[in-house]
Amino acid sequence: MLQDLDALSQRIQQVVQLAGGLQSERRALQARIRQLEQEYQVLKDRHQREQAEFTRMSERIAQHDQEIQAARDESLGFRTALEAQVREQRSRADDLQQRLGQVEAERGRLRQAATGARQQIQSILERLPGAEA
Repeated sequence: MLQDLDALSQRIQQVVQLAGGLQSERRALQARIRQLEQEYQVLKDRHQREQAEFTRMSERIAQHDQEIQAARDESLGFRTALEAQVREQRSRADDLQQRLGQVEAERGRLRQAATGARQQIQSILERLPGAEA
């Protein structure tokens, strides 16, 4: 029976040692859980900051897109107005060119008429009595 008590005592010591090891493991696991929870909180905070930054950047991009579109629209308006002015100026230039051609033609006709009139006057003057021959 003494042997049984020794065996039981050894068994109890093993259980106590095993229980001590399990308690130590439990404390280590709890410490690891606390560490992981802290890391999780740090990562969660970081994620929230990055999400907020992403939201701000998305809003800025949307604002810039609107500004770019407004600038494009304004540029298109200016371009359309300038193209209309170019067409108008070309039309005026064509009209002026045509009028210049008409004026030049009229001037040519007037020169011819003046030359003809001079020749007629010269001819008449030559036929007058006392004209130099």
